[in-house]
Amino acid sequence: MKVKGISVFTGLFCLWAGACGAAQTVGQGTIQFTGAIVEPGCATNARSGAVMELTGCAVSNRGSRFDVRNVAPVASVNAAHVLLVADSGGGRYYDQRYLLVDNAGQTIKSGNYVITMTSP
Repeated sequence: MKVKGISVFTGLFCLWAGACGAAQTVGQGTIQFTGAIVEPGCATNARSGAVMELTGCAVSNRGSRFDVRNVAPVASVNAAHVLLVADSGGGRYYDQRYLLVDNAGQTIKSGNYVITMTSP
């Protein structure tokens, strides 16, 4: 009976010592993550004109900001911007259609513009 008691005591002591040893190393070491989580980008039409279509956009792209820069100044156009004219709604992926307009809301039909989309 004495041997059984000693072996039980030794087993519990080893478990306790192992747990204490694990508790001491909690604050030590370094965890480093590298890489990226990437969502597929939106497909866009490549044709010229005042209409820009984005298709197959991931929900994470909602709320994107558009900046319009005039490459060759046109005297009649003042502060061009894009206007959302169609949105496919909810779901995992969505489609949108934008129109390049001036301050008066009129479609811009001439000039060269660079449109930059910044996703959140």
